[in-house]
Amino acid sequence: MTDWHPGMDITAGRILDDLPGDWEDVTFSNWTQGGLTYAPLRIQRHGRRARLNGHAQPGATFTGSQTAFTVPTALAPAYQHYFDAVRITSGTPTLLGVAIATTGVVTVFSTASITTTDRYDFTRIEWPLD
Repeated sequence: MTDWHPGMDITAGRILDDLPGDWEDVTFSNWTQGGLTYAPLRIQRHGRRARLNGHAQPGATFTGSQTAFTVPTALAPAYQHYFDAVRITSGTPTLLGVAIATTGVVTVFSTASITTTDRYDFTRIEWPLD
C-alpha cells in the first residue's frame, strides 16, 4: 500500500499499488488442497504485502517438518518469516508452525503427529514484499 503523505502526487502507479492483485495458486508439494471447496488455498498481492487465504491438509501423516507448498517467486518474502496455522477440523484447535522462505517454499513444523484428515487454515498469514 502506498504510504500517502500531504503534497504527494497521485499517480496511476500509486493507485494501482493500493489495489489487490489477482488470486494466484500455490504449488503443492507434500500437502493437498483441503476438502472444503469454498476455501481454496491461494495467494494474493495486496499493495506491498502478500497474503494467503484458504486451507490445506497433508498428503501423508508426518511428525517434525515437511515442505507443504510453494508460493510464486514474485510473492516470496525478502527474508524468511514464521507464522502459525490453526487446525480447523473437529476437536481442539491446535497450531502448526509455518516458515515461508525467500524462495517461496512453505515448510510446516509439528512435534505432534499430523494426519491426512487434519486441515489447517492459512488465512491471515501475510508478509511484506519489500
